[in-house]
Amino acid sequence: MKRTFIAVKIPVSKSTAGMIQEIKDELQNEKIKWVDFFNMHITLFFLGDTREEMIEKIISELEHVFIDKKKFVLKGKGVGVFKNWKNPRVVWLGIERSQYLQDLKNEIDQWMQNMGFPIEERAFKPHLTLGRVKSVINKDKLRMVVERYKDVEFQDFMVGKVVFYESRLTQAGPVYKVIKQFPLN
Repeated sequence: MKRTFIAVKIPVSKSTAGMIQEIKDELQNEKIKWVDFFNMHITLFFLGDTREEMIEKIISELEHVFIDKKKFVLKGKGVGVFKNWKNPRVVWLGIERSQYLQDLKNEIDQWMQNMGFPIEERAFKPHLTLGRVKSVINKDKLRMVVERYKDVEFQDFMVGKVVFYESRLTQAGPVYKVIKQFPLN
C-alpha cells in the first residue's frame, strides 16, 4: 500500500517566502509544525492508502482527465486557520476562487469516485498549508497575526502540471515522492 494524493505543486516566490517567515517568526513560541516551502501544494484529491495494483489504473485514468487541460493562473490571497479560533489545527495561505480549478477538482472527484474512492464531504477550499498546529498558548496573538494578513494578495501562481504523489510519513514530517506528473497544455 502507498499513501497517495493528487495535487498542484506551488512554487513559492521570494516575497511570499519572506511573508511566511514573518508569520513563523511572530508565532515562534507556539507549537506549530511548519511546512517546508518546497512541499507547498494544493491537494485536489487525497486517495489515502492505495493498493499497488491500482496505481497504474489511476495513472491511466488521470491521463484522460488532463489530456486537454490548459495551464492556468491562481491568485494567492489571505491567511487563515482551520478548524476554528478555539481549536486551530492548520494555519494556511488562501487561494482566490478559480472556476477552472473548481471544475478540474470536480472532474477528478468524478473519476476517482468511479474508481471506488470516497469523495470528501467538505467543500473544496484551495489553500497552502503553512503549518499544523499542535497547541497554541497565545490564541489572541495567533488571531492578531492572521488578521494582519487576511486580505494580503501575496503571489500569482502559474499552474503548468498536476502531480500524483506518494506521501511517506516520517518523524521529521511527510516526504513526498512523485509517482507521475501530468503536464498541462
